[in-house]
Order: sequence, then structure tokens, then C-alpha cells
Amino acid sequence: MKKLHILILIFALAFGSKEVNCQTPPQVVADSLQAILNQALPSNFQNSGVIMSVYAPGQWTWSGAVGNGIAGITAQQPQTNASATDRFRVGSITKMMVAACILKLEEDGLLSIEDPIDMYLRPTLVNDTIASSDTVRIRHLLNHTSGIANSASNTSCQQNVLINPLGNHSLEEAIYCGASQGELFPPEFAWGYSNTNYTILAMIIETITGQSYSSYLTQTIITPLNLTQTEIPVSNQISGPHMGCYWNIGNWIDLTVINPTTYTGWADVVSSTQDLITFYEALRNGQLIDSTSWTEMQTMYPGTFGYGLGLDFYTITSENYVGHYGEVANTSGLFFADIHSSLCPNGYYIAYNYNVQGADMQTTIDVPVLLFLNNNVNGVSEINAAEKFQVSPNPCSDYLQIRGNRNTSTSITMMDLSGRIVSPVITRSSATLLLDVSALPRGAYILTITEATHTETRKVILE
Repeated sequence: MKKLHILILIFALAFGSKEVNCQTPPQVVADSLQAILNQALPSNFQNSGVIMSVYAPGQWTWSGAVGNGIAGITAQQPQTNASATDRFRVGSITKMMVAACILKLEEDGLLSIEDPIDMYLRPTLVNDTIASSDTVRIRHLLNHTSGIANSASNTSCQQNVLINPLGNHSLEEAIYCGASQGELFPPEFAWGYSNTNYTILAMIIETITGQSYSSYLTQTIITPLNLTQTEIPVSNQISGPHMGCYWNIGNWIDLTVINPTTYTGWADVVSSTQDLITFYEALRNGQLIDSTSWTEMQTMYPGTFGYGLGLDFYTITSENYVGHYGEVANTSGLFFADIHSSLCPNGYYIAYNYNVQGADMQTTIDVPVLLFLNNNVNGVSEINAAEKFQVSPNPCSDYLQIRGNRNTSTSITMMDLSGRIVSPVITRSSATLLLDVSALPRGAYILTITEATHTETRKVILE
């Protein structure tokens, strides 16, 4: 049995299955996730920072941080170190919550997602401002097939926000910023991501419930799940320790402090990685909406290009990866990876936030974390009597000794968990080789040793 399997067994025996959820992962997993996070730190902004949480249901949970939370530039906030518990503006992850609210209203018999939007909006707004060429239904708003233009694409409205980030914005103004650009296509003819769709959904929630959209979302999601770090803020400043929001538009601007009405309905939620994972697990497990609604939320209608109702669908190495990204001068993600490995037999949830807009999250977080948790730990053999090569010490700090039985030519390659080669390919013809690893970041690596047609792999831990 592999060492990793033994560690998991020890955890299960010591704490019992009901309590494993709260336990930390094996140290090699914690070190490797931190190493991935360290490498994910964007290099184009010297005060960048990243936080991340990963939760394997029934197994373990892990959180980490690197870099700065607040960069200490133009918002007159002192520079801070990033903390795994920091709050942040979640951006378009908000759309997952809004979609859940709409489906909850449908469960309660207060609407149908096939209803035309003119059942809930005044005629002048529908006919004069939105002015679609055919009937727009609530479903079209949820899955971005309405053809209504994106308010974020309106240059004039965007400039107004950049000039006066503390200015107040009504739902009417936000809808005008989108719809005034003209119809992109007839409803259900194509797919076009538009924040305006979710502004309109917020207005529909208010019309049906007779209360503010933020109040309804709070009573439907935040309060029942006891999401103590989650809110739709009423002030410009995020309270408590938080991550910043920095965007390079030719020069770096600071949008950490901004009027939350700028994002109403599509990106205004503030939360933490831990709260987001709690929300997503509750959503998937029937605590917020029933199984019929959850199936509906996952339905991808023709032409939606992998988008359900407030859910984005991806695949990474053929594995389902479902959730949502968000950007509001930062970059966030909330996903469930439907893998089944020894470390994550029931899949895993992941949430993260960069304090800069436009971070390469797929390359630096999504792919390497999934590859590590799904493949590398399970697929790397431990030393056993049948193996020709000995690698020691392992764990290691400075030098790895690779010893073979013969003096034949052998190729040695060392990669990090994303598959990037971190040391030159070495060919040795002696029985023993010393490999200097002292300059490499601490964490887990994959060592591949090839001799003629025989190949062995090792999981190597640097500490």
C-alpha cells in the first residue's frame, strides 16, 4: 500500500468518517497545493496576491495564501499580506446565486423560467429600452441567449465608473447601459455573455418579492447557510481584512473601494473562499433548491456553448469542471471537479481569488490542481523491491541521489505538478548521480527515470 493511502487510513481511524471533513490533508498534499499557489502569483504586478481553498468532501480541506491582499496604492489603504480568510468581491460568481434565487422562486410557484420578461417589467422598459425583436424569456436571461448587449461593453458607461467609482447606479441605468447598444441577435438565436441579463433578473426578483434583490438573496442563501463572511455590501469599502482589486488599463488602477451598485445583480457579492465552497456544496446537495431545479440549472440548451443557468461547464483532461469565473478588477473562481481519485473519491470544490484582473487562472490553478489531485499522486509508484532505481533521501532538501544497478545510459527528468520540466534532462552513464534540487521551491515533484525501454517514476518531496 502506498504511503499516501496509509496516511488517509490513519486519519479515518483516528477521527472517524463524520469528522474527516474538517481535517487537514496529508502533508505532501498541503505542500504541493501551496507550491502550486506560489507559482500562480502573477508576475506583471509586484504587489499581486492569491488565496485559495480546496475541499474534498468526506476527506479533507485546505486553504492557503501568497503575496499581498492590499497592494497599498491609490485607494489609500495600507499594504497587507494576503490571508486565506480574506474576503473579496466575487464578481460573476454572483450569477450562480442569482440563478439559484430565480429557481427558488419557480419552486415556490411565483414564476416560470419560460415566462416572458414583460410579465414582470413595465412596458416602456421592455418596448423602448430593451426593444428586442422577439419575446425574451427569463430562461434567456439565465443562459445568456437573450441577445441583449452587455453593459460592460458600453465604453461611455465604463468610463463613467472609472472616473467616479463611488457614484451610485440604479438598475434602470445599468439596463440602459446594456440595451442602448442595440440588440446583438434575436432571442435564442445565439449565445452572448451579458451582465445586463442578470441586472434584469435582479429587477424581476424585486418586482415579484416586493423587497430588494439583496434582501431576497440574503434570506434565501446567506442567512440559511450561515455564511458569516458573505454579504451584498451597502458601503463602498469592504469591511474587515480583504483582497484588493487592481486592473491594468495602460496603467494600474485601484478599484478596491467602489460603489457596490456598480455591480448590482451580476457581480456585487462579497465573500470568502470558504463561504463560497459552503454555498456551492449546499447548492449541489439540495439545501437551497430541489433536485428538479438543480437539474434545470445544469441544462445546456442548444447554442449555449457549455453554459447552463448561471453555471459554466468546462472539461480538464476529460474531467467535468463546473462553476463560474468572476472579474471585477480582480479574478476569482468557484468550481466543482468531478473526479474520483484516492485523494478525492467524491470530487473536490475549489475557490480562489487573485487581487488583479486578467490572471491566467486556467494555466496556473485550474489545470495543475486537477492534474495533481487526479493523476500524479495516484499514478506515481512508491519504491518497491521490483524497481531498478533507488532515489534517496526522500523527502529531500539539497541533493537527490539516484542509484541504479548498471552503468548503462539513463535519462532523468524532473517535473513539477503541472508537467513543467524544472531541471535539465540529464543523461548519466554511471551507477550513481547526485541531482542538485536546493534551488527549487519546496513541494512535490515527479522524477522520471528511463533506461532503454524501462521507465520508472517517483514522487519526490522537497522540504
